[in-house]
Amino acid sequence: MPLANAPWKALFVSHLEHVGSSTEFALATVGKDGAPRVRYCVHRGFWADLPENPYNKLPRNAAIYDSDCPIFTTDARMNKVAEIFASSAQDGGSGSGSGGGGQVETVYLFKDVMVQWRIRGRCWFLAADDLQNSAVEQNSAVATVKAEVGRFMRQRRADLQPDAWSWLLEVQNVFENLRPGMRGTFKSPPPGLPIGEGQGGPGEDSGQEAGHLKDEPLARKNFRVAIITPDQVEKVDLSNPDKRKRFVWTRNEDGWTTVETTA
Repeated sequence: MPLANAPWKALFVSHLEHVGSSTEFALATVGKDGAPRVRYCVHRGFWADLPENPYNKLPRNAAIYDSDCPIFTTDARMNKVAEIFASSAQDGGSGSGSGGGGQVETVYLFKDVMVQWRIRGRCWFLAADDLQNSAVEQNSAVATVKAEVGRFMRQRRADLQPDAWSWLLEVQNVFENLRPGMRGTFKSPPPGLPIGEGQGGPGEDSGQEAGHLKDEPLARKNFRVAIITPDQVEKVDLSNPDKRKRFVWTRNEDGWTTVETTA
């Protein structure tokens, strides 16, 4: 049964709106050697509740669902993808496509309101080709992602049939929400390739643009939508130095518990 509305989301969204269309956050993972890894990513909205975007010319899914799952985009060849697959204790796939399920933590700092948010949970990946691929392994991985993410999806339009909502179309719309130049980065040479060791494989080059995901096989091969299913959310209010506040929301079978603690 899907979770009820998360008690933290409305305030979190209001802080996101203060920042505007580009919100960076720090994403922490665990490396294969057990050492911490961190990098900045861009918040791309919430799964099943994508923002409007002037670059997007595709038809959109009907507004049947929403969720509390932040999303970002990444290249399948980046280290964080392998790290998240490696740290998963579930049947999260082989690491070559959809799946994942490793633990992550994000930090958003909204300086204009002096509030820090942390979101801890599991990260799942969706690859467009897997959503229309008959390979047994990837079908299993896709089924796992759909089951795990689906628990966080709330049906908000009872008058519309859930079958009318497409996971593939949602992935395509996430890609379409990117600028053409950003879409083109998924056709670049592999990240971390030393300069002087060639320019990558066929069709790989920097500075390209890309169109629709269905028309871009190379970008489609590398493009992943990353979905975070939150287990714990923490807000630290630093706006009053004399009375800092910390709230911690923890997910359980019945929804969310809220605890106020010392900061």
